[in-house]
Amino acid sequence: MSGSPVKLYVYDLSQGMARTMSLPLLGRQIDGIWHTAIVVFEEEFFFGGGGIESCAPGGTILGPPGSVHDLGVTQITREIFTDYLSELGSSTFSGETYHLLQHNCNNFSSEVAQFLTGNDVPGHITNLPNEVLSTPFGQMIRPMIESMSVSPGGGQPVGGPPSWRVREPAGSSPWAPQSNSGQAPSAQGSNSAQTQSQSTQAKQKSRKGDREAIVLKDVKIVDVAASLREKVVPSLTEAERKSVEQFCDYLQNQNGVQFNEEAVRLLGRCLLNETLSQEAKLPVVQTLQAAVIRPEVQGALLSADTHSPVVLFLHRFDTLQPLMLQVAATKMLSNICSDQGSHDWLLRSQQGPMGGEQVVNQQVVVKATVTGLLSEEADLRKNATVLVYNLCLGQVTEDSAVELASALLQCLGETVPEPEAFRSLSSLVQLMTSFTQVSGLAQAIGVDLSHYSSQSDRLKSLCQQYQQLAS
Repeated sequence: MSGSPVKLYVYDLSQGMARTMSLPLLGRQIDGIWHTAIVVFEEEFFFGGGGIESCAPGGTILGPPGSVHDLGVTQITREIFTDYLSELGSSTFSGETYHLLQHNCNNFSSEVAQFLTGNDVPGHITNLPNEVLSTPFGQMIRPMIESMSVSPGGGQPVGGPPSWRVREPAGSSPWAPQSNSGQAPSAQGSNSAQTQSQSTQAKQKSRKGDREAIVLKDVKIVDVAASLREKVVPSLTEAERKSVEQFCDYLQNQNGVQFNEEAVRLLGRCLLNETLSQEAKLPVVQTLQAAVIRPEVQGALLSADTHSPVVLFLHRFDTLQPLMLQVAATKMLSNICSDQGSHDWLLRSQQGPMGGEQVVNQQVVVKATVTGLLSEEADLRKNATVLVYNLCLGQVTEDSAVELASALLQCLGETVPEPEAFRSLSSLVQLMTSFTQVSGLAQAIGVDLSHYSSQSDRLKSLCQQYQQLAS
């Protein structure tokens, strides 16, 4: 009899960090922090803090799986499987039963795999919590681990009670455009930009530690405009070409050209245009990097919902090539974070629809930041320290804070230039101040930062703060 193939999708939540850091921390080699999902009937099913969810295969924010295991073929029909999931979602695997160590996505995959095929998932995946907790370091961080949950953005609820997802009242959705004051921005870009600019100036003073965001102004508009004309403009319609030309003139303050919101939308669409090569997208990203420091462009980014293509573009940050495109994207994000309204939008932790996908802004941005901080490429790592510095001016979630702090500790474990060390250590101290779990992580890892004290007075002061928080 023919049946439906069943696959196990395996993801490494640590993005390779477990493989490099587990031996010195745990005293044993662990190749990954595993998240798994069952793929059957051309759909991916997984369990997390939100209960049982599904999406297109590889459709979560985690991207494509690191590995795929063939579990066999099932004779179970889709109808029977749907009823089975509905029963699980209302009982054994409701969102309230989730526990990162004892009742997680891998336990769900194991049970579903056996129901469908009689085969189990690999033992090293389900035994991972026991491996970690059997070490002294694992016992030390157990309270922090037990307070966490994993629920990859990108899925839709399956079965279970309707209370899994609380619907936002009309007009209050976190994905609706908002101004810095919390009111919906004016449809007219100029008014929205003026409101945002005034609100930003007031809010900038309230940022953590009275620190100011770093703004990168290294893009030469003349050169970028030439690249746009060469690599992007030929693929546009006549009206779109005119819009891009006017926008370039506007950025160069030429001929009294007025700002055009549609040009920002157009550049956003170019980022997702599959007919454009990644090399051709480089000047698009560089143009946005230069443009987003202007209040009127910031207002358009919010009112025009242009973050959607920006975030979706960054969703596959680690696949962006050439390296210059990753660097430019990191700089663009840093400049977006320089405005508090856009900064707050990027750090939203709620799941929301974007271009047909379910995306969590903060997870995308944090993943790009961590990738940059851990890169072996000096230029990318340098600019990632600017991004994390700006990110930490706002409030991240606890899970994101731990992820960023882990990358910062690994980055600071090697000797880096003073400006990078200052930005990294400033960010780390801020995260430690905000989250006791991060302080505990720093204490457990025990990275020696004393050699930075002699580089400058400001690093000496930060090292003292770090030692106090980690003690």
